[in-house]
Amino acid sequence: QAISNLTQALERQKEKTELMRKFTLWRIQHVKAKQEEYANRIADRQFQTALMKKVWAAWRSLSEEKWKEKVEKACQLRAEDVCIQLTNDYEAKIAELTAALEQAKGEILRLHSEREQYEDTMKKAFMRGVCALNLEAMTVFQGK
Repeated sequence: QAISNLTQALERQKEKTELMRKFTLWRIQHVKAKQEEYANRIADRQFQTALMKKVWAAWRSLSEEKWKEKVEKACQLRAEDVCIQLTNDYEAKIAELTAALEQAKGEILRLHSEREQYEDTMKKAFMRGVCALNLEAMTVFQGK
């Protein structure tokens, strides 16, 4: 009976050890599976993050390019408007100055004609004076 009890106890101990070994192997496999699953999740998250960074960089580049084009167009339109405004202002100023120049030329012509009339009047006056002197001189000579 003692031998059979010992044999049974040894059998139970053996089964217990076998169960513990199986449980330990299962637990190791389970931990490894969890670690692998965690590593896969981390790798997927890293891949998604890298992919999002690439997409973000591409979108931002495209967005900046479109923004630059919009700003360039707006600046060009504004510059054209400013050029047109300046052109109109300068054309108006040129027309105004041309009118002033024509008026000044007319004034100069009027002054020249007045001067010529004044000179003619002065010439005639001098000629009358010379004529009168000549007549006086002749009367003086005829009187002798």
